[in-house]
Amino acid sequence: MIPLRPLGLGDVLGGAFTVFRRNARVLLLWSVLLSGVLGLLSTLVRTFGQQALQSRMISAFDAGSGSDSVLAGSFTLWVLLSTGLPFLATLARGFLVAPVAADTGQRVLGRRATFRGLWALLAGRRWSVVAWILLQLAAGVVVASVFVLVLIGLVAASSQDGSGLGTVVAVVVAMVLGFVVVLVWLGTKFAFTVPTIALEGRPVFAAAAQSWRLTRGAFWRTFGIVLLVNVVFGFAVSIASFPLTIGAVLLSGVFDPLGQTGAGSGAGAGGVVAIIVGSLLAMAVQCITDVLSASILTFLTIDRRIRTEALDQRIASHLETGTPSDPFAPAPQVVRPPWPGQQWPGQQQAPWPGQQQAPWPAAPQRQAPWPGAPQQQPGAAQQPPPAEWGGSPGRYPPDGRA
Repeated sequence: MIPLRPLGLGDVLGGAFTVFRRNARVLLLWSVLLSGVLGLLSTLVRTFGQQALQSRMISAFDAGSGSDSVLAGSFTLWVLLSTGLPFLATLARGFLVAPVAADTGQRVLGRRATFRGLWALLAGRRWSVVAWILLQLAAGVVVASVFVLVLIGLVAASSQDGSGLGTVVAVVVAMVLGFVVVLVWLGTKFAFTVPTIALEGRPVFAAAAQSWRLTRGAFWRTFGIVLLVNVVFGFAVSIASFPLTIGAVLLSGVFDPLGQTGAGSGAGAGGVVAIIVGSLLAMAVQCITDVLSASILTFLTIDRRIRTEALDQRIASHLETGTPSDPFAPAPQVVRPPWPGQQWPGQQQAPWPGQQQAPWPAAPQRQAPWPGAPQQQPGAAQQPPPAEWGGSPGRYPPDGRA
């Protein structure tokens, strides 16, 4: 799947696409169930719920009596649906990293996992992933609350002392930029938390500390690769959904040529077909990019463990001898010298920093005898080759072994 050495960008991208190609059915099933269905439902609820709310508000105003209760109930229901489903979709998309990471780890070991097999591999680790996602959401709510309180305080202070609106806008822009910088920094430092939980089985805070250690000295590399992947995949999703959006508009004209999508209660057939068709392809492409992004994040985690914990040696030992039984288990850090560049056969390798050259020449290596050939005793004369080999020195055996 990947070379057992520190990974480059090409190794990471190639490994992610190979993982998806070799187990696409299982990974897409996970992605559709976790992020695809909830994403589609949130899009439909956000679109049609808003339209239904407008219709009920107009009906309530026309009726007069009891309009306040109808408006309050409709608005509350729409808020719950429009915020609850995206909340669940966010949880599901964050949880998707765990089964993809587990499948990627099995692929590195040369194994193939089924849908139930991935669920079994995550036994005892699922609640840790959910707890980490909820912790992130709670931190986001706290930050948003602080931002809103500060904004209200600034507006109140500006109204009392008569300061201009430009000062408030400048302070708000500075705060937004500061929050974005802190969010990006923390997101990069804790980017390996879910793959660490899925591969190593660490608890929440231990996995977060491990992610912090793995990104130490590799912040900009991790940030650059994650940013590049998100930009490219986001561009791919927008390109894939744009033609279908145009096609959905054309289909709406076929199903509803008079433009009566807003008549009556809710949307007409044309609006339903237009939005569903426009959302299906975007959902399909989003499911694929979610799997690829999770696999790339897992390979970045494996790369950092190879560089800091000699994970490549543990994997090679597991594949050859079966020990350790779980090469991805938590391991102590290993101080490794810088990885030397790849050498061509016969090219002399430069010494590592601090390594001394041997003061004596390398001893000549003796060539191993052929199987079944008589052993050469020290100091004995050279024996001629057997007659069945041709009887003359330098000839190859008849079976072509060199």
